Amino acid sequence: MSPKTPVTTMNPPSRPAKPSADSPSPADLAARWKEARLVYPLYAALATQFSLASMPYPAGELPPVRPTRETFDADIAWLDALDHKILAFQLRQLPPDILNGNEESLRALIQRQLRKSDKTNADRDKIDLLLVQYFALRTAEEGDLVHKEITLDDVARLLQPVLAQADPTPLEWCAPLEQILETTKQCHSLRDLMEDGLLEQGRILKDSAGPMFYDPAALVAFCRFNFLLRRAFIRMLHADLKAVREAIDSLEALGVKTVDCRGAGFSAAETTAQLRYFCENWRQPFQKDYTHSSVHRAFEQLLAVRAALEEALGRKSSGGTSEVARANAAETVAPESARPVAVMPPAASVPAKKDEAASEPAAPKAIRPVATHEAARSAADAAPALNAAADAEKCMEAIWEQLIAAPPSRGRSMSTVVLHDTKVLLSSWEVAAFVSEGDQDAEDLRRAVVARAMLAVATDRRKRSGDESALESALGFASSEVSYFQGRVEQAKKAKNTEAAVNLGISTKRLLSFIEEAEGLKS
Repeated sequence: MSPKTPVTTMNPPSRPAKPSADSPSPADLAARWKEARLVYPLYAALATQFSLASMPYPAGELPPVRPTRETFDADIAWLDALDHKILAFQLRQLPPDILNGNEESLRALIQRQLRKSDKTNADRDKIDLLLVQYFALRTAEEGDLVHKEITLDDVARLLQPVLAQADPTPLEWCAPLEQILETTKQCHSLRDLMEDGLLEQGRILKDSAGPMFYDPAALVAFCRFNFLLRRAFIRMLHADLKAVREAIDSLEALGVKTVDCRGAGFSAAETTAQLRYFCENWRQPFQKDYTHSSVHRAFEQLLAVRAALEEALGRKSSGGTSEVARANAAETVAPESARPVAVMPPAASVPAKKDEAASEPAAPKAIRPVATHEAARSAADAAPALNAAADAEKCMEAIWEQLIAAPPSRGRSMSTVVLHDTKVLLSSWEVAAFVSEGDQDAEDLRRAVVARAMLAVATDRRKRSGDESALESALGFASSEVSYFQGRVEQAKKAKNTEAAVNLGISTKRLLSFIEEAEGLKS
């Protein structure tokens, strides 16, 4: 007797039991297995690179063409388990020859994600990334689309193989995506992109979409947005790297060999040779999402290097700090947590502007800690709490007085206030919160700026003298404020107040960066 032939999806038994209404047909099982074999190399690469799971087959080996039912079930379960672990940033880290090496495999991976019935936010982010990855692959094949203005029709046409119902019809609720893209056309540096909160605005719209995100027309709109934003991002990154190289060339031609780059986390006398090496070997950090603070700090470091070089070039060219150099430094995003700061001047040291009161906006109310936070503190903490509140009022007054005295120039994305000899950078929306009549959103932003400034002062004191007393107080105050800000951001999102959510969200992330650094200084 010949041995029993194993049952497989490709080799069903000659007399199968009558399937139930819910049982998959042999053709369905065969289609699932074909898809599984197509996506397996991608999952195997992810499992190996990020140690997500043990491998069911040796490296380089595919699942069998004709599996037993036991093998079929085990391998499908392995893929399903990995789906719950894989995140979008991990897909982004796959080598291009693996992710883009086989269009059919990439298409199968996308369709596998789209077919899920209960999609999580992690699934949404993977679909968002994979669709633009597939579109970029198709545009490279067509050639003429790479540098032209991409339309919704272009995107719908090229997504057709993975999204059969791709719809180029504009959706009203997706209109902000087009507004963001129009703004990016006016951006010349990553500073502009990041400080205007354009990345965050797109993510907030995606977060607020809910199930509407999977509307075929919405998927087309977001794919186009992601592709064009990525193209603008690369353009601005190259412009910043070019500016850094040109500034280094100019400084070396003038005989300058070292630059103060403490604002970028380097030394006070960093050699131009080392800065050139940093520029030439700089790589985009893909370990996290672009909106994550650790990734922003990497881009901010590049921008802070550019600011330091241009300021040094301005001083050398004019024999002092030129107005142009100061403006460039003020407008450039520097990693503020790495920037040295001076002790906060008392309120009395700031001259009053009573004569200007009639022509200038009224001062905002003094900033005070959240009442619920004060009530929760024990009696032993009452004195530090009162000190923090008093320091917050002094800090707010000092910042406000300087901004009123020297209003920011039109078109600048950032402004600087000087506390003793220290520059403190504020974004445009933070400046507006101080110098214009504002509502609760403006008050929240003022509180965020003050908490950041107070923590910077305390951090600098710790670095210079080793005194941790002020650091403990400022860190406690800042930490207590963060939870309030995060709650306000969520409220703004729910209220569809995108501008308030983006602005306070970015200011809160900066405060979190300060907190992270301050906690690292505690002995």
